Amino acid sequence: MDRMTQIAVLAIVLIVAIGAATVLPSLADSDTSTGNFSLGNSAPTSLTFDLYVYDHSTNTTYMTPQVEYALKIDVTDWNTLNDISEIKVIIKTNGTDMDASNSATDKATYNWTPSGGWKLEGLTGSTWNVTDNSSAPDLNATTGTWWLHFIPGKVANETVDAYTWWDIYVNVTDKGGLSTDNIRWGFHMNWYGEISALNTSYSFGYINLGDTDKNITTPSDKNIDVKTISNGNYKIQSKSVNWTNGSNTAVLDWDSDLDSGEFALKVSKENNVGNSTFVETDYKDITGYGSVSGPTTEAGAINEIYQWISVASSGLPPGTYEGTFYVMIGNA
Repeated sequence: MDRMTQIAVLAIVLIVAIGAATVLPSLADSDTSTGNFSLGNSAPTSLTFDLYVYDHSTNTTYMTPQVEYALKIDVTDWNTLNDISEIKVIIKTNGTDMDASNSATDKATYNWTPSGGWKLEGLTGSTWNVTDNSSAPDLNATTGTWWLHFIPGKVANETVDAYTWWDIYVNVTDKGGLSTDNIRWGFHMNWYGEISALNTSYSFGYINLGDTDKNITTPSDKNIDVKTISNGNYKIQSKSVNWTNGSNTAVLDWDSDLDSGEFALKVSKENNVGNSTFVETDYKDITGYGSVSGPTTEAGAINEIYQWISVASSGLPPGTYEGTFYVMIGNA
């Protein structure tokens, strides 16, 4: 290799070396800018509920009129519970429209507001009720529990088919008008009935030994009025015991063959002794009242019970005999 060639090769090597040596580190720099966004009102994010017996010990799907129950309502609202303006609870039969009028037999509506607490809506004077055990949570929290303690009315329809199962609907609305709701179906309403005698005393007047089928003389309409209240079909039964006159006893019998010292009573819905039945010492259906359609109104229904007496031809000393006539209402 001649001298010129060696110089050229060296020059190339130097150029490469110099090029590599001139690569310098980058200079880094940074700065910040602040962004923001405004989050508007949000609807309550969670709503669950369950039905309990009055002391919160056991949840249930069964209700009985005039028994206290507790509805537990859990709500979450990220705007805090102070944002809740109303909680509405509708308890209704499955066959009743949500927007139907409130009815003692089919629908009750409860309402909670921050200023008014829990109230029953639209059933003034009803036996549906709300109790003082109802409560609200700390409204400064984002999650809390409301308790609605309520009492179903006396004539809240008995559950007998798919239309008379009961639903519970809950709607929670916030101050911005946003709402969240939930519904559960399949609650059962048990049968309920009560009975009271409006004529607490009655009389057959003066009768003779051997008389048969003598009607009541007092009250003047010749019957005993009883009031019934029920949430379903019902029956009226009766019984009696021996009647006494001091130390003398008239023995109750229930056939057409009266022995000495015995008497018999017959009862019916109609003033027709031919269709009547004997009163016994155990409860038995009164003729015509073996199955009465319900429910009644909350004021109740008036039922007339006609009664007749027969006495033996001997064995009963003169005097006034008194005894007790019992009536009972039952599920039919």
